Amino acid sequence: MSPRRPRGRASLLQALGWFGASYGLAILGYLVVNAVASRWLGVSQYGYFVVALTASTVVGQLGLLGAHRGGLREAARMSAGDEGSLHILRRGARAATLVTLPLAALGSGLVVGATASGSSTQRVTMGAGFAVLVALGGLQKLWSNYLRGFGHVRFASLLEGRSGGALVSCLQAVTLGLAWWLVPDSGLTGAVVALGLGFAPPVLLAGVLVTRQWAHVRTPSRLRHDVADMFWRNWRFALNQFATYLSGTVEIWIAGAVLVSADASYFSAAQRMALLLSIAPTSLQVVFAPVASRMLERGDRARLEAVLRTGASVSAAVTSVLLIPMLAAPALMLGLAFGDPFRAAALPLFLLTLANLANVLSGLCGTALTMSHQEGAVAALQAGSVVARILIGGAAAYVFGLVGLAVAATVITTATYTAMWWLARRRLGLRTEPTFRPRLGLLRSTDS
Repeated sequence: MSPRRPRGRASLLQALGWFGASYGLAILGYLVVNAVASRWLGVSQYGYFVVALTASTVVGQLGLLGAHRGGLREAARMSAGDEGSLHILRRGARAATLVTLPLAALGSGLVVGATASGSSTQRVTMGAGFAVLVALGGLQKLWSNYLRGFGHVRFASLLEGRSGGALVSCLQAVTLGLAWWLVPDSGLTGAVVALGLGFAPPVLLAGVLVTRQWAHVRTPSRLRHDVADMFWRNWRFALNQFATYLSGTVEIWIAGAVLVSADASYFSAAQRMALLLSIAPTSLQVVFAPVASRMLERGDRARLEAVLRTGASVSAAVTSVLLIPMLAAPALMLGLAFGDPFRAAALPLFLLTLANLANVLSGLCGTALTMSHQEGAVAALQAGSVVARILIGGAAAYVFGLVGLAVAATVITTATYTAMWWLARRRLGLRTEPTFRPRLGLLRSTDS
């Protein structure tokens, strides 16, 4: 019996259409989540809310040990009836969902519960909520990547993105709003638990869709061997993903540790607003990753370059809708999203917006590198970026405060994406920056 697969893969243009619809919903949900949280928790606690959210994402990524990205590359290359690949994918998923991710969630939940403030009930609830957020956030990344690789473009599009995708972000907006209304005194603890609840329905449904792919395949249950195999196959992906997410969040942690609570909240608001500019490039990386994997395996690099540069142009066009207002009226954007007190973060937002220009202009260089087995080089570059952010960003925050941290983040982010673009050009011979002559017809004729 052959595995269940879609009748035909959607074209890359169709996949981008679904991405666009999902992107709009994800932005809406993301803005509502942050608007509710900032107004509920205020300047004194909103920064710590963002710290908890970003920390759970990083821990969830670490708990997957790269299984999601390795699974995407493997699933994109498999043919119908390829039970060998299904065995590998199933073993990786089993190792992540039964061993590494639960351990990461449990360990981090215990640490958060032990260090949280408040009564014993509040600490236990905070720890449990954080653990659930880690586990479900990790599963969201795992299942969305598997679904994309299997060709389930539509549902995968609704689950993808740094904010959890359209389904998750919209549900979290609802659960967070209900928590604010029903239990306003629960504060930060209630907000973390509400975010976890918003993950649950989409993640459970995605898990059912993925496991149907290999329901007919008998795979011996040897968890210890599964974990070892997953680690050796994907450890470069794990390091790369971990370093990438740290690069986007470590300054928030520095702000929480070094700056006063108000400045930490201001920086967190500016960083969360600027993060909107990276949602399109990050999500498009997942959309284009299966295509890059197959074309690189065939050696079709000329066509791949045209596809990647067209995708980068689409990403730049989408991002410019938000980028221009953030550069022109940062205080207005912050006031509308987070409330008037957060207008004080206008200069940090302007600087962080400039940093994200490098992400947009470098295009899909990271996708090309990781899908060509160059993920180790990307990981080394991202790890160096993290070290620079900790040392330089920490010193800048300590000496120059809020603006100093934003300047350091801008310089390091720009340097990192420039270096990645250069690495793709040198090692792969590929240009990935946007083009003034995108070939949209090529996207129509290319399978996603």
